[in-house]
Amino acid sequence: MLTPAPARFTTGLLLALPELAEFTSPWRSTSYAPDHPGLPIERRFPPHITLLTPWASAQDDDAMSRLRSVAARHQPLDLMFADAEIFDGSQVVWLRPATDPALDALLADVLTTFAEFPPYEGAHPEPTLHLTVSADGDRVVLDQVRRALQDRGPLRAPATRLSVFARGEDDVWSQTAAVPLGAQSQPASTAAATSR
Repeated sequence: MLTPAPARFTTGLLLALPELAEFTSPWRSTSYAPDHPGLPIERRFPPHITLLTPWASAQDDDAMSRLRSVAARHQPLDLMFADAEIFDGSQVVWLRPATDPALDALLADVLTTFAEFPPYEGAHPEPTLHLTVSADGDRVVLDQVRRALQDRGPLRAPATRLSVFARGEDDVWSQTAAVPLGAQSQPASTAAATSR
């Protein structure tokens, strides 16, 4: 049996999009990331867009206070996905969110506010916002996803909160806190709710 590689990232700031699970499940339920070949990505975390990883712990009061300030400056988003891509030199098939100045502004605010956390430890200083459909895909998978998008039409999903996720010892990512977008001076809700 293959042994998982050591966890590289253990925290993240995400836009969780569980509404897209029905569309992505045919691929995510059979896709395995190189760092954990024994558990499909669908069981590890919900469909999502990563805004920043690594990030602070939900127990970091200063970081959570700044996160609430970021969230208060931005309204909920209505995201649309009409295109699928594959990253060059990888097997990651992903959905591209439609161009949205509000989403770009949210990302810029997060990166500026949390400059002490370079995206992907500096490997991707200008991250491409994406929703992973398959971590071990190929052109065949990409074509399948593109055909499914054409048949169904653009996907839409609301993004109403900034979610803090943490990676557990079982390699499953769980939501540890969430802050509603557009909320003024509301405390972050900590949750054991695991959107898997």
